[in-house]
Amino acid sequence: MKRLLSSLCFALSLSLLGVAVGQSTPGFIHVDELRPGMKGYGLSVLRGTAPERFDAELIDVLHNFRPDQDLILIRTPHPLLDRARGVAGMSGSPIYFDGRLAGAYAYGWSYGTDPVVGVTPISNMLAELKRPVRLDMFPGARPLKTEPRAASAPARPSKARFAGLPPFRGEQEVDAFSTLRALGKKRAATRSPVGLQQATTPVMLGGFDDRVAHMLADELEPLGLVALQSSTGGRGAEGPRQFEAGGAIAVELARGDISIVGVGTVTHLAPGGRVLAFGHPMMQAGATGLPTATARVLHVLVSEVRSFKIAEAARPLGALVQDRQPAIVIDTAIAPARIPVRVKVNGAEGAQKTEWNVEVASHRVLTPSIVFAVIANAIRSTAADADDVIFRARSRVGVEGHGTVSLEDRGFSPLGAASPAALSQLRMFALMEAAFANAFETSRVTSVDLELDLEFSRDVFQVADASVAYDAVDPGEEVTLYVRLRRVDKPDTIRAVKVRIPEAAAGKTLRLTVAAGNQVPIEQPKAGSLGDLIAQTQRRYPATSLVVALQMPTRGLRFEGHVVDSLPPSALNALQLVSSSEDSRPFITQSRTEINMQQVVVGGAKLALRVREVARDRLLGN
Repeated sequence: MKRLLSSLCFALSLSLLGVAVGQSTPGFIHVDELRPGMKGYGLSVLRGTAPERFDAELIDVLHNFRPDQDLILIRTPHPLLDRARGVAGMSGSPIYFDGRLAGAYAYGWSYGTDPVVGVTPISNMLAELKRPVRLDMFPGARPLKTEPRAASAPARPSKARFAGLPPFRGEQEVDAFSTLRALGKKRAATRSPVGLQQATTPVMLGGFDDRVAHMLADELEPLGLVALQSSTGGRGAEGPRQFEAGGAIAVELARGDISIVGVGTVTHLAPGGRVLAFGHPMMQAGATGLPTATARVLHVLVSEVRSFKIAEAARPLGALVQDRQPAIVIDTAIAPARIPVRVKVNGAEGAQKTEWNVEVASHRVLTPSIVFAVIANAIRSTAADADDVIFRARSRVGVEGHGTVSLEDRGFSPLGAASPAALSQLRMFALMEAAFANAFETSRVTSVDLELDLEFSRDVFQVADASVAYDAVDPGEEVTLYVRLRRVDKPDTIRAVKVRIPEAAAGKTLRLTVAAGNQVPIEQPKAGSLGDLIAQTQRRYPATSLVVALQMPTRGLRFEGHVVDSLPPSALNALQLVSSSEDSRPFITQSRTEINMQQVVVGGAKLALRVREVARDRLLGN
């Protein structure tokens, strides 16, 4: 009676999902109908594009493996799988018992010696079809002309945010991998205990330099994505035009001169053009809109540590619309947004290739990291010299609703243009984070164009020292600061800079900093719009400026649209009483002098100035 009631409930749930019982062939089987020792089979592509059949023997059902989710334990006797055991890339392979679909190949055991795997029940995967799919969740995506589909939930404004990830950080130093690492920490917090693990998702890297590939692999690993060197594909005409159960599926993070492709297997084709795959999350990032494609498997590599499929993307088809615990959901009626990225490197004499064109997935977390990898790879492949280089980077970034934003960055790197330290100086990454993660409007990056001019030279000004003539100075005095500048193979030069000591500094010690302009932060007003964030990204001293900054004895506050500096204590306290936001915390104000040097400046110097209580001429009675 219990089995009958459970089966009726399962059938009712399928009906509520819009999946008629008996409509699919071979149909579905519920976990309560499974018995140890049952014989079945699975489907997966082991080479090429046609799914192959492999045997499956039911061991038992592990109840409540996940919240409201059981796990079906099976053995997969097969000449290849006996050696390979769990195979990364087989995730999603449909498993059938009694001629009906039971679920998806999805889990394995670390260092297991038996071909035993865990299967996610199809009932949990089908439940993900209930989630609404709206185009407003995926900025830039568009519907394809297909047969009429069932109406989705009405659209409503959506920020398409990812819970637990940091908002735009404004003035703070931007790391292109910061949001990716935040998602990795969130993902790592939900990883399985030691032993049983979800099957990893192999990510094929095509056209990558070894160093960049290792860098990207380290960043993707916490997400459960295992990066492998592969090809850029380019054989799309030979790939399947449609998905099929057991067929290979690719999630295209990048394609073109460089490719980044996640590989798995299709579990079930649902009504309305939606597809279930993987049997576990790819990154567990919710609604993503990542581009998907059919795929071709070249080989299954057997390894004692981790066996995996080597594959490449074939024909683009649909978008990954849900990335959830029991499955990923692909919608073949949606054309996802892709971001064209062009990188042109000038000054690398004799380089075989100097221009790189790649289409990158539009995704708040992944896009900045992928663009960083694309740029680093293009530079290393064109000019890998670990040598002194002066660079000029001209960036043009399209921001939805704000046109194309142009930036120019100049700098110097003693380890070559492809070093992370050099690339981190590019403001385009701060601009990209503002576009994707701002709190004011739904926006995104629509294009990225970078032209990089390289000059292999050390002809820069290095700040060697800074000094004044006296140990102590008078309040109100104009002091001459002597900055010693050094250039390779040339005598040092001294640059004299006048600095006015404020009267309010009497009896205090002031700190003075000399640095390259691009290393000097500028106080920014509290942003009230994405336009403000874009303007803040553009506001910076150039690397060809020498900036002398004197710490003032007063404090300032910043508000929306403006900055108030050099406030006396009484005014500072009064303004703080009417503004309690984080952005209205007082900051140390600076008096700055900018000197245009025409050439890139590096390094810096600091010194302290002791200010007398009373000026010397007053002490003498003058």
